[in-house]
This record gives sequence, C-alpha cells and structure tokens, in this order.
Amino acid sequence: MQFATWEPLYQTILQDFGFSPGRDEEAAKLLAELLRDQEPQLRAAEAKVAGRMIVVCGNAPSLEKELDELQGRDAVFLAADGATQVLLGRGIVPDIVVTDLDGPFPAILKANLEGSIMVVHAHGDNLDALKKYVPKLRRIMGTVQCRPPPGLYNFGGFTDGDRCVFLARELGAASIKLLGFDFEDEGVTPRKKKKLAWAKRLIDLALAGSISE
Repeated sequence: MQFATWEPLYQTILQDFGFSPGRDEEAAKLLAELLRDQEPQLRAAEAKVAGRMIVVCGNAPSLEKELDELQGRDAVFLAADGATQVLLGRGIVPDIVVTDLDGPFPAILKANLEGSIMVVHAHGDNLDALKKYVPKLRRIMGTVQCRPPPGLYNFGGFTDGDRCVFLARELGAASIKLLGFDFEDEGVTPRKKKKLAWAKRLIDLALAGSISE
C-alpha cells in the first residue's frame, strides 16, 4: 500500500485519539535503527502467505471455542499479539505474529524461537517496549502507522488484529478467515471500545478491497 492511500485514515485516527504524529515518527526511527542489522523478512513472509488460506486470530475469549470448530488445519496462522499464547497452548505455532509488544512477551518470544516471523509495530506509545524487547527477537519485519522510513513498512491498519488482515492481503492471501474477534465486547474500557470500532471498520474495508494502491 502506498502511504498516500493510507494517510487520510491515519490522520483521522490521530485526531480521534489525540495521538502525536511526531511520537509515531520517533518510534519509527527507533525501530529502523534497532533492525538495521537484521535480515529482511518480507520475502519469507510472502512465501508463507501468498496463495494460501489465512486464519487471523484475535485474542477475544471466543478464540478457544472457534479453534475447536475450525475445519482442518491446512492454513497459515497469523496471531494478533496476545492470541499467540492461546495458539501455543493448543500446539499451534503461528506462522506470523503481529504485535506492538504489549501482549505476553514470554509467549511471543517462545513463538519466535519456534519459527514465527515477528511483525513488530512501532507507534508513539511503545518506544520503551521496542527498546526492551526488539533486541531479544529475530526474524523481524518492522511496521509503522506513519510514513515508513527505509527498511520498515506500512501495510495499513491500526490495531494488531486489523494489521494482520492488511498484511495478509498485501502478501497475496487466497482467503482470510477471522477467529477470536469480538467487536462488541462490553467488558472493555471506553478507549478499547473505540479501538474495536476502528478495527471493525478497517477490517471491513480491507476485506472488501476498499483500500488499495
């Protein structure tokens, strides 16, 4: 995705939440520096996803039951942050983990050690987590929500869950199935509720192909 395509939505999100674009850019520069000596992972991720059925797992309480009901496991699993722990508990190592590093890091690290590609996202609120955790990980692809500096990507998306969907589309998924998403969860804070509303809006746009280059 070209940043010019994503930028209008990004600017609306900034205004809606009062986020600082300067902090996003600071985080992007930090992540680019942290990944300077790592091997690029875009082609490896594309090889996993292109032409395949993709199961995108969010971390709603329904994930366990929906995994039980999933027909067949011949799919590529993308885990949104905390969903990684649930998948590992079921003996599933996600092919790709999409995270801004606010989930359970021991599970994220375990998945990485067992082969998961990490799509680590930089934004204005996670500079400390980037400094603490990125040096412990390997096979990292860095993403941002602002204009990406060299070596990083912006595939679109705001929360870990909808970024999974944008990533799957960008890498050529044949189909995308969502598990563990509850956009109407009443047991969350007002801020989280607003994020869920944005996640639903963005996933709907991505699945409909309404955001493209």
